[in-house]
Amino acid sequence: MRKKIVSIFVVLLLLLSTISFADATSVKIDDTKLTKGIVSVSYLSTSTNKIKVMVSKGDMKYYYTLKSDGIAESFPLQMGDGEYKVGVLENIGGTKYAYLKSVDMSVKLETPNVVYLNSVQNIKWNLDYKAIKKNLELIGKETDYKKRVSLVYTFIIKSVSYDFDKIPTLTPDYNPNVELTIKDLKGICYDYSALFAAMKRSEGIPVKLIKGYTKNVNGYHAWNEVLIDGKWIVVDSTSDAAYLKGKVKFEMAKNPTDYTKVYEY
Repeated sequence: MRKKIVSIFVVLLLLLSTISFADATSVKIDDTKLTKGIVSVSYLSTSTNKIKVMVSKGDMKYYYTLKSDGIAESFPLQMGDGEYKVGVLENIGGTKYAYLKSVDMSVKLETPNVVYLNSVQNIKWNLDYKAIKKNLELIGKETDYKKRVSLVYTFIIKSVSYDFDKIPTLTPDYNPNVELTIKDLKGICYDYSALFAAMKRSEGIPVKLIKGYTKNVNGYHAWNEVLIDGKWIVVDSTSDAAYLKGKVKFEMAKNPTDYTKVYEY
């Protein structure tokens, strides 16, 4: 009987080892575009457990939700040159996560701001998107850099309405869909900021999406920084859309001391 129990135990260990090995090999971490400032990750599994991607450098860590559908998502390497760790973690109960796979990588960006030109999970775009075609329509043959930024900013604050009904439906893993925003012309601050970033990045203008706090808005907020004449300018299209509607005087470039950054993408 004891030999039988031991045999069953060994079989169970082998099965568990096989499952763990299969999960690990189903994780794909693509590091071929590190100089562009992105890493792509996918995971294929029938597991219903929550999956997270962690991108870390030193003490700074960014966490993202990843679906187990095998479709690759791109994530920014926004912490500059240096040594990164990219890991894929699976929820094993409560708030506990275990690594499925992790990779250490050395990053050397081709330019300091190239990371803010990419299509990534929360600023997803390609040249076939209606939002990107709308950007080209708006800028037309305009060649002045500042005017190209202003034309799209003005379109957004005039055309996109704040979607108050959306707030109660949001989940912690919510990511903007710029195609839905341009179609419905409504969204929350995260949607405004993702749309502006996607439209301007598509023409080679570096734009950050920022999350944090400002004295102008109650609660957690999202806004942009756009690179103009070598300087990062704070742009808050969500607030300015409200100011425009309320006939309150405002300027596109905001005072950076009024904003407290927590994360940038």
